[in-house]
Formats: sequence, C-alpha cells, structure tokens
Amino acid sequence: MSEPISHQDAAEPVDGLRRVIAAVASGQIELEPDDLHAVSRLAPDSAGLVSAQLAQLESMSRFALLEQLQRIGSEFGGYDFTVVFAAMITDDDAAVRSLAVNGLAICETGGATKALLAVANSEEEDSDVRREAVTALGEVAMRLELGWASGEDADDVVDCLHTIAEDVREDDELRASAVSAVGVVTADWVPELIEEAFQSDTAALHLGAVQAMGRSADVYWLPVLEGALVAEDEDERLAAVQAIGEIGSEDGAPMLLELFDDPSSSEELIQGAVAALGEIGSEEAIEELQQLRTHPDPTVRATVQTALEEAASLDDLQDLGAARDPFGWRNE
Repeated sequence: MSEPISHQDAAEPVDGLRRVIAAVASGQIELEPDDLHAVSRLAPDSAGLVSAQLAQLESMSRFALLEQLQRIGSEFGGYDFTVVFAAMITDDDAAVRSLAVNGLAICETGGATKALLAVANSEEEDSDVRREAVTALGEVAMRLELGWASGEDADDVVDCLHTIAEDVREDDELRASAVSAVGVVTADWVPELIEEAFQSDTAALHLGAVQAMGRSADVYWLPVLEGALVAEDEDERLAAVQAIGEIGSEDGAPMLLELFDDPSSSEELIQGAVAALGEIGSEEAIEELQQLRTHPDPTVRATVQTALEEAASLDDLQDLGAARDPFGWRNE
C-alpha cells in the first residue's frame, strides 16, 4: 500500500505538476489548490521538464489544462503560471500555442515578456499566433508606459513592435496589430508611423492606425477620428468610436452624439458610442446617457447603465486623486 502524500510533498512544484497532469488525464474538473500553488512556483529553467511532462497528455487535454490555468490566473491572485505557458509556446498544436500566448499575456512577468517576444519574432510561427503575441506585447507596452512594469525589456518590446509594423514582408494583419499595439508608445516616430498606416491602401493597416490613435490617448487625432465616424466601412466607424472613448476628451462627446441622429448608425455603433460616452464622462456625455436610460432597446439600456457606472468610477478616481494631493501640485 502506497504512503499517503504529505502536505510538504504536495507543495513540491514538480510533484504538483505531475498531480495536475494526472488529474486532467483522468477527467477531473477541479484541481487542488495546493497543486496549483506548487505549479505556480516551478523554476524558470524547468521549461524542458514541463514540456516533457505535458507531452503525456493528448492535445485536447493540454488545451483544456492551459484553458483552466488561464482562467484561474485571471480570476485569482497568488498564481503565476509563466513557466507552464512559456513551455507550451513550442507545442505541436497551433491552438495550444495560441492559448499559451493568451496565458502569457496575463502573467505580467519578465519571463512572460521574453516568451512573447520569442513568438512575435519567430518567422516560422503561424501568423495568427504571432498576431496574438504582438497584441499581448501591446499590453506590455501599455504597462511600461504607465510605469506598472519593469523597464528591463522595454527597448526590446518597442523595437519588436516597430520592426514588425514597418516590415513590408510581413503579413498585413500582423503589421496592423503591431501598429495598433505601438500606439501607446511615447516616441517621436510613432505619430508618423500611425499617419503612414492610416494613409495606406491596405484596409488592415488603415484600421490598425485608427486603433492606434485611440491607444495613444492623444487629442491630436480627434479631427481624423471625426472623419472616420462617417466612413463607409463599419469596422472603421466602430474602431473610431472606441478610439474617441479611449482618448477620453470631452471634445469627443459632440462627435459621438451626432451618431444618434444618423440613420446609418447601426445598433452596434450606437452601443459603442454609449460605452465611449461613459469613458469620456463629461457633463454633456452624462446628460445624454441619462436621457438614453429609457431607450426602447434593452441592450442599449444595459450598455447605458454600464457606461454610467464607468463614468461614476472615473469621478471617484479623480476625487481620490485630488484628496491625495495635499500640496495642490495639480493646480500649478
């Protein structure tokens, strides 16, 4: 008869990984918290071992495991599955690799950034997987700009996105994702890159430029986005609405309000405009949202409620920021 597993043994990272793999292979739905915490402490240099262990699972089971780890990592604090996700970016199954990239996107660690760079820079990788890695690196760039992440890999992240965006040999969709992602970067060459992409005859690059304008949060782009609101392409109009909301300037509110009187505005466009007004949160935007609370479409009413809550949250954050500024530096 085998000896019962002690709590100390259960905390060993590799043993925890083996138990998780065994549980998934047997069809077990809920994984043990002790084993999950053990897996989250796997050593960074154990990627080869992790890959070998996960190779025991069928492709669908590997996918299911990564999907569950991603959900747990998103919903609960205290877990870091960087090592497992990084080990899976070389999996034989593109769907598994794609999910591994999505998992790395939520890890917010230096190891995750390096793994994402490896995928984005791999010319042998599937373009869809690379595009997801580029999108994830855009979020890394955002955190770097906001000072929420270590700047150790900042140059590598920006150089990667810049290179892909300008490389005409790359897939248009991939380049467009890089243009959109790099919009958050504060550098002299970024506005020119966005402008060139916007003027491109390639639809994907044009759309990526509109998205980049929003991610830049720069009011400079509002006149361009106002023109995009009446474009023939519905995707461009939707992207422009979202971009105006991301910029968050009260000057964008009147542009969005015109959409409510435009008979060509789709239901999706109206819902996007409602959400964008909530992001702007100006007095004019709030008044319009209040009037829309009785809209006949229940989906629009639900979006309005969410937008009003978003606006209230922004006010609370601004009030909190002012309360924490006893020296009045914001008024200088």
